[in-house]
Amino acid sequence: MSQSPQFLRAGSVQVRYENGFLRYLTTDDAEIVRMIYFAIRDHNWSTATLTISDEEIHQIGDSFQVAYTWQTDDLGIQMTGHVRIQGDADGTIAFDFTGKALNAFQKNRIGICVLHPIDGILGQPAQVVAPDGTITDGYFPTFISPHQPFLNIQTLRWKPTSGSSWLLDFSGDVFETEDQRNWTDASFKTYSTPLTIPFPATVSTGDEFRQRVVFRKAISELTVPIAEKEVQAINPAVIRTEPTQPRIGVGQWAGGPPLTDDEARLLRQLDLSHLRADVFFSLPNWQTLLTAAIADARRLAVPLELAVFFGEDPADELDRLQNFLGAQLSLVSSLLLFDAATLTTSDELLHTLVPVIRSQWPGVTIGGGTDDNFAEFNRNPFDVELIDFVTYSVNPQAHAGDDLTLWENIAGQTETVLTAKKLARGKPVHISPVTLRPRYTTVTNTTTERLNSPADLRQTNEFGADWTHQSLNALANAGVESVTYYQSHGPAGLVTGTTAYPLFSVFEEYRKVGRED
Repeated sequence: MSQSPQFLRAGSVQVRYENGFLRYLTTDDAEIVRMIYFAIRDHNWSTATLTISDEEIHQIGDSFQVAYTWQTDDLGIQMTGHVRIQGDADGTIAFDFTGKALNAFQKNRIGICVLHPIDGILGQPAQVVAPDGTITDGYFPTFISPHQPFLNIQTLRWKPTSGSSWLLDFSGDVFETEDQRNWTDASFKTYSTPLTIPFPATVSTGDEFRQRVVFRKAISELTVPIAEKEVQAINPAVIRTEPTQPRIGVGQWAGGPPLTDDEARLLRQLDLSHLRADVFFSLPNWQTLLTAAIADARRLAVPLELAVFFGEDPADELDRLQNFLGAQLSLVSSLLLFDAATLTTSDELLHTLVPVIRSQWPGVTIGGGTDDNFAEFNRNPFDVELIDFVTYSVNPQAHAGDDLTLWENIAGQTETVLTAKKLARGKPVHISPVTLRPRYTTVTNTTTERLNSPADLRQTNEFGADWTHQSLNALANAGVESVTYYQSHGPAGLVTGTTAYPLFSVFEEYRKVGRED
């Protein structure tokens, strides 16, 4: 297995080969394709880890060859197979994948994926050739598309702003393209097996998979006319706003020990705007968790932002919440209203609760959207006139967790804000929360919360500080009003005991600059 990246060349196309996959296919310093790889994803959309052996890498003149054997024994999946990659002097690159199941299991996806960078292709023309020869003209959307912009793909042609037209030929399955900015990935992804085919699907022992993708320059330039109404629809100029200095809050360490005096003293230096706490009425100890959050908020001298997850009787649950808080209602500055089953906000929920909140809790601002990825906000519209701000969460590891992917996906945060502003119709955008790791896992289409999921170790080192700094800059420049980062303390927090993690200094410096302004 490669211990470090190798840089290969196929004619004028430069490529970074690393751990069995191709990254950053570029020509004349313009990135054309971000990544060509394969993935094995189980029935919960978890990705199986791979082991590579018998790897051979050869660069001969303007051509290269890569070959290796791969295995996986992870997530209850046992498979093996081979990959061959051929790069030719004319810039053509072919990626061949084979796999064989060694046991029976359930899968959502097995096969090749191609990532397209967002730079240079937003609003640019594309053309899809279907397996039956049907040709469909289109474009890469500028605002984030809630659903797949390209379907039923055998050949995908497109023309980035760098000039030349390129194409991808797929075989072995039917492919389609999704807008990964929905999960703050700074890319589009063309993948195998359309989502219209029921999943998970059973894989039997001995089942074989064989796919191939060929990347090359198109023989003729692509010229796809775009209707005037589409040009207007993809123009984001009216959405862009001046940078802001967002209010910064932190999340409660749910189920963890309370803040110590030392931790509270450190965090008070940051002039935080709020402490976010989650209220799941389905949890038998929700009152205990909320009591702990109230105590921590008082130690920090900040108000609470409550993310409240309602079940079958929202009106009764809201009444229970208000009665429980009693005299401490004034400690709550904002409410995020979600359906517990979907982690999203619905018109029905808002019509039930907002009049009561406006009447009985007039000092509280109301937010709606999703506690999950931006995709759920983008795909589940509701009447934003009933709320004060829109909200959704951010994490950079929805699809991969390597360092390069985390850096790449900072740009995806900006993209979500621009589309959120379009959907919000002038209402402010709050991000709550930003975490390095996903907080939820989908189990056979049922979302459950990881209240105490293990923290990403990078959060406590310089990588976490650098990533947080870039994230905060991106969101501030995009014009968000409020951001909740991580947790207050502990492994997924800003401090622990008398120790402030390196990312603490990011918020410390941010507040110093704010006071100077």
